[in-house]
Amino acid sequence: MKKKALAVLLAITCTLSMSACGNETVETGSRADEAREELDAELNEDTEESEAEEEPAAEEEPEAEEAPEAEEKPAEKKAPAAAASVPGELSDDLYDYQISIDGAVYQFPMWYSDFEALGWEYDGDNTQTLSSNQYTTTEVWKKDDFEVYTRFANLSMNAVPFSESMVAGITLDPYYLEDCDWEILLPGGIQYGVSNADDIKAAYGDPTDDYDSDLYYKMTYKSDSYREIELYVYKDDNTLKQIDIENLVELEGADNSINEAVPDLVKNYKVPGELGDDFYAYTAQLEGNVYKLPCPVSVFLENGFTIDTASSDSEVAAGGNGWIDLKYNNQTLHTMVENYADYATIIENCFVLSMESSVNGPKFDLVFPGNIKVGDSEDAVKKATEGFNCEVETSDSGYTYYEVSDPDASVLDRYTIIVKDGSVCTMEIENSVKPE
Repeated sequence: MKKKALAVLLAITCTLSMSACGNETVETGSRADEAREELDAELNEDTEESEAEEEPAAEEEPEAEEAPEAEEKPAEKKAPAAAASVPGELSDDLYDYQISIDGAVYQFPMWYSDFEALGWEYDGDNTQTLSSNQYTTTEVWKKDDFEVYTRFANLSMNAVPFSESMVAGITLDPYYLEDCDWEILLPGGIQYGVSNADDIKAAYGDPTDDYDSDLYYKMTYKSDSYREIELYVYKDDNTLKQIDIENLVELEGADNSINEAVPDLVKNYKVPGELGDDFYAYTAQLEGNVYKLPCPVSVFLENGFTIDTASSDSEVAAGGNGWIDLKYNNQTLHTMVENYADYATIIENCFVLSMESSVNGPKFDLVFPGNIKVGDSEDAVKKATEGFNCEVETSDSGYTYYEVSDPDASVLDRYTIIVKDGSVCTMEIENSVKPE
């Protein structure tokens, strides 16, 4: 089974599209421009096989004054912040992502239920769903009239409600913890509201990164992507008054089961009666059969395609993407698939998002609306696309790109027809919109 890393959480089709308020989304740049540049370079290599892969130093704590007694005793010194009492359960390693709050040790990530059991009440709708490899950033919890923010995350293969997700981090903010008398400790005895920048560096060393502003000095300690602790020493009193912890790793016990049941969307797919002339229908004819994208993998298999299992994903997470190589007549269609179900399933239950044919391969019998095929004239392309939303651009190397997309939909879901020396050399159709 091939699983996507979270960093692709935030990147395939591929954004980590979130379902709830405060959820993170990450948009890519101009995929159209990047794709055009890459394809243009590939097309110029006619004799080669194309390759596709995818604050300033703080003051020392002052010594305590001598006790007003007659006996001569050595002056007692105030214990440095870094020597604050630490519960035995709290690790000495910052990168264990632990924190002690009011005597209770929190280990991130932790399950929602375990966080709730420590006396917190979630201020939101915990029936909302997180699909696979999704996370949120600003979930409010309340306790004793104080508030903290947490991150919810689901790194399992299946969709889960918030109430079954991981709490993968926490933010302690001075605004919401004003007048709070909880003892809050980090590994090494670093204490919220007491320790300063020198204490922190003495305990953990120099930060991975830092930032100095007029309001605070921020120190970031990072072990990996989405795994870091940010410590803010505010300059009004030179103390640590904000802590951000994030640790997005999968907890043991996550639901990674695979359900092979055929989703209703697959069962309800209707094969188009004909190709037609409508570019907004996202239909195309491939090797004699008409498809409407997205189209279930199983439909391709019924029409004679086979899966190259050695180079294809076997299972895809809920709401996730995977890759498949579909073979037919010694040609290979390498394409992305999407699982629209709310459970992880086999790739046969996913939907194909694109098809292509080119003089440089794969050399499929692919036909677009208006009966456009590889080898047709540019005049035929102009005639077929007339009246549709079509952007035309010519590269310095002589390739002309006709990109047709529904003006009411994403420009990334489109037909691409590439012309060289007056005739069609490459065709591609892509559509990722979830079927109704």
